[in-house]
Amino acid sequence: MPKTFTDDVAPALPSAIQGPLQVLDPSDGSSGIKIDPASARIVAAGDAMPTRILPAVYARSYGSSIGSYISGTIASRTIGASSLGGVHFVPFQIPFDMDVSKSSTVRILVSPASDATTDGQAIRFTVDQNHVAEGSSPSTSSDSFDWDVPDDWTTSDVNLITIDTGGGYTFAGGTFRVGDHVGLRVIRNGYATEDTFDKGLKLSEQLLFEYTATDF
Repeated sequence: MPKTFTDDVAPALPSAIQGPLQVLDPSDGSSGIKIDPASARIVAAGDAMPTRILPAVYARSYGSSIGSYISGTIASRTIGASSLGGVHFVPFQIPFDMDVSKSSTVRILVSPASDATTDGQAIRFTVDQNHVAEGSSPSTSSDSFDWDVPDDWTTSDVNLITIDTGGGYTFAGGTFRVGDHVGLRVIRNGYATEDTFDKGLKLSEQLLFEYTATDF
């Protein structure tokens, strides 16, 4: 085989690269990651920031609700039509890697207790939150969301819904601080005129708190 010579091969990478090392999106200089060995962190910015999910589980029931199961095994609470009931979830702490300047979202699994027979109905959900930092006074809020029930909604049709209080999220940026202790309650407000669903609702005993993280 003839010998081949070329001068367009880049030199090999060194065995080690001193940090911090920053890698940016070539089309968006505000998005990228920074590897910082000295701080033991991989920090993200812009569109490179990851989304994380923090689960919170059932602590106790609220109002009128009875124990049940979604799809036979997923623990839930059933709230009847024209009833007020829901779930208190175990408190959690806002994680150190959450970018508290960005919005956060609550998602929860639901299904009907029996097959719907009428289309065009809605369920009124309310999410109540209380958060507090050590040595400070608690802050609270209560927001409602009307979820349009799918047409021909059956017990085999399970939905993971977003509690949307406006803008596609549950809590606006700046609501929480890193280290805050957060308590959440999600209820079906069947008393409200906006709740027109004439069947019982199964509400999962676990919610998902979704947030934008600063670190990988």
